[in-house]
Amino acid sequence: MHKLIVNKLGPIEHCELICSPFMTLTGFQASGKSTIAKAIYYFRTIKEDILELAKRQALDGMVVGGLEDEFDVWHGAGLKRGLEDYLREKFLSTFGSSWGMANEMYLEYRFTKTCFIKIVLKNDTGYPTPNYIWVTLSPELGYFLREKDHCFSVTPLGVPEEEINLLQSDLYRLFDDRSLVVYIPAGRSMITLLSQQFSYIYAQMDDVQKRSLDSCTKDYLERILRLRPEFSDGLQGLRAFSSRRLPLKMVDHALHLIGEILRGTYRYSNGEEQIVFDNGKYVKINFSSSGQQESVWILNLLFYYLLQQKQVLFIIEEPESHLFPASQKYMTELITLVKNQGHSIVLTTHSPYVLGTLNNLLYAYTTREKEARRADEIIPQELWLNFHNFDAWFVEDGTVENCIDSEIHMIQNERIDEISKVINEDFERLLELQGEKEGVV
Repeated sequence: MHKLIVNKLGPIEHCELICSPFMTLTGFQASGKSTIAKAIYYFRTIKEDILELAKRQALDGMVVGGLEDEFDVWHGAGLKRGLEDYLREKFLSTFGSSWGMANEMYLEYRFTKTCFIKIVLKNDTGYPTPNYIWVTLSPELGYFLREKDHCFSVTPLGVPEEEINLLQSDLYRLFDDRSLVVYIPAGRSMITLLSQQFSYIYAQMDDVQKRSLDSCTKDYLERILRLRPEFSDGLQGLRAFSSRRLPLKMVDHALHLIGEILRGTYRYSNGEEQIVFDNGKYVKINFSSSGQQESVWILNLLFYYLLQQKQVLFIIEEPESHLFPASQKYMTELITLVKNQGHSIVLTTHSPYVLGTLNNLLYAYTTREKEARRADEIIPQELWLNFHNFDAWFVEDGTVENCIDSEIHMIQNERIDEISKVINEDFERLLELQGEKEGVV
């Protein structure tokens, strides 16, 4: 089981948490939920970084030093050195400058007992900048990188596909991780609002400007730009080419939930992103509602990778943004439906409706032995959430607390009602005040 350790980074003072297949992070804003989500993204995408560095090493004539042309390069550098240098740049583009960070800051991710990576700061005049980012690779990983140094050959068509697949399989085994990472950040509506202009804006940005974007947002933008043409025939067009191994009932259920949230369906036509309604009319995405703009690419990415049947870790920030409570329920059910097809989820949320829906799905799973048939009539079994693969964490005061009730295997109600409790206390005090005025108390 993967384990993440974060110390003195952003709002986080210290936390250690096991990374289960479905992780929910909740708590007040600016408590550190996004910091944890970005840390998971940072480490879980390293296997792809190594693959890209190895290809660059072959194609650039044995030069490794980063994935961008502007990165410093070291002629003759090995794959291990190249990864360490790239991870420094990646840290800065994910978390910002290290100059203002505490000297005690460190990040550690344990993929297996013998494969881990640790990031610390070195405050020493021997390094070129204050709080120099120091990367420590486990001996097993270091040995692997030295062994795979210059492992690719080059043909007129590039690196042979079979060699790429072989290294990829080795990386999956080393990191105990086969998942592609798809990060869906908060604040999506602005990106969607500029939909038609964004291709032009992004194309005009130079590499320095692109690197000024945090790596999670950059990954999200580039993924959308790359995948939009796949939706030229809408979601139904994607469905027509879906694998026969996926139950059609389950795919139709996903489409139904998407329709309930969007109040239409998505299509990319003639360079326009559109929400298409049942009557055939449509609205351009930049004129759609804020809820549609916030949710559309969560829905598209979930549905696309559901049909692809490629194992994915979805990191989704605040999926409830700008959605009516009923739509928040449908969104949570869709996320769980996709998770139950072999994917993994990291979810940050402020919403009691999201947490309450998760509790319903967890509770439905507990009926599997005695009341399965009747429970299935209320909540379909493809939405049931196995509590063995689920964890909920409350982020507060610089640390995290597991908020699963160990007896009933559900999220603790007091965490779901954290803000309701404060509101109710204010209301009760007002009632007492009114009672005193009337001489009742």
